[in-house]
Amino acid sequence: MNLELVLNALEEGIVIADQEGRIVYFNNAYGKFIHRQLDDAKGEYLSSIRPGARLPEVIKSGKALEQVHRQENGEEYFVNIYPLREKNEIKGAVSIVTSLKNAKYLSETIRKLEEREAYLESRMKQLNGTRYSFENIIYGSEVSKRCIEAAKRIAHSDISVLLQGESGCGKELYAQSIHNESERRNYPFVAVNCAVLTGNLLESELFGYDAGAFTGAGKNGKAGLFEIAHKGTLFLDEVSEMDYNIQAKLLRALQERKIRRIGGVKEIDIDVRIVCACNVNLLKYVEENKFRRDLYYRIAAVPLQIVPLRERREDIEPLIDSHLSSISIHQKKNMTISQAAKDILLKYDWPGNVRELKNVLEYAALMMDGECIDVTALPQAVTEGREASAYKGQTLSESVKQFEKQQITEAINHFGDTLNGKKQAAKQLGISLATLYNKLSQS
Repeated sequence: MNLELVLNALEEGIVIADQEGRIVYFNNAYGKFIHRQLDDAKGEYLSSIRPGARLPEVIKSGKALEQVHRQENGEEYFVNIYPLREKNEIKGAVSIVTSLKNAKYLSETIRKLEEREAYLESRMKQLNGTRYSFENIIYGSEVSKRCIEAAKRIAHSDISVLLQGESGCGKELYAQSIHNESERRNYPFVAVNCAVLTGNLLESELFGYDAGAFTGAGKNGKAGLFEIAHKGTLFLDEVSEMDYNIQAKLLRALQERKIRRIGGVKEIDIDVRIVCACNVNLLKYVEENKFRRDLYYRIAAVPLQIVPLRERREDIEPLIDSHLSSISIHQKKNMTISQAAKDILLKYDWPGNVRELKNVLEYAALMMDGECIDVTALPQAVTEGREASAYKGQTLSESVKQFEKQQITEAINHFGDTLNGKKQAAKQLGISLATLYNKLSQS
């Protein structure tokens, strides 16, 4: 292709001069700029046509000039000028002229691209399932402060993290915060609860399947969560409940950084950070042969313990204030709490941790008269437990289940024991209808 044809297609003006500053060539855009034809101007000194031209300066110094702002005959433009060298000898220079009009267009285009990038980043955060960052963690205790500081340091590496703590203490909040603090923040955060999926179902969710892999498999196959989370974070909640056979396949995926879909033969490269969580002593599970030792040391490279709310009581009051503020906005009321009611909440042991505190406040907001939560609006389980909660010979898991069942029962009594009432109760408690039925059926 003819080079002159290419140069004449440009909106920018191009002029080339020899080592003495004589015009060798300019394109049509530059000709329009100086109102001359190349045949008439070729061989003339550029400085004679344009006395303010800085191209001769570049030929003399051998140093390029970039983004030089000029104004001539009422027209503004930018100039980039580069020396032309051959065997370390200056042979001339080339000047590229961009009108301010074109520069503004480019600037506007860049601005729109930046806006679109910001929008896509925002959409990615919505689509990748994250709502929380470290700024959303409400605390007032020194132990929570140290935990957050440790989590922030962990976030900037790709090392696997095991979050340990009782149910409802905020493990997913920390998992999302670690993701959003990391360099993977603009890629997906994908969460899966290993306790609610059976072995085969969990395997297909994690690794996907090829067409015809099993009866009922989609004709086009399905990408697994490892593929969806590529370059992002995969959060395995309640990892302790993962089927033992799936653990072996997970270990291989983490070691080889490759997965193979069910029924497939092709290995797929993955780049995923693993964050796991559990509410049991996972090392004890290892000793009881319920969890693979080799997988434990792979996922627990950095164990992070999130202590229960009763062991960080300085967090309770800030959490009460934060949740009341959110409820006030949601219900369009100026919610307050009496000192007597607050004292009960501060002394209560919170077996269900932060989740229980939030549920109690939402329940009280429904039961209270006016805009102030008083003792009478608090659930019976909390008011009866305000004296140093007596040990009942139950495991912590049993106590949590009992409290959850009582909360669900009270919500159903409030909304009605109908399908619609149960749907409203589930929505108010922040759980699915299936979870509500599941928890009610637990002994």
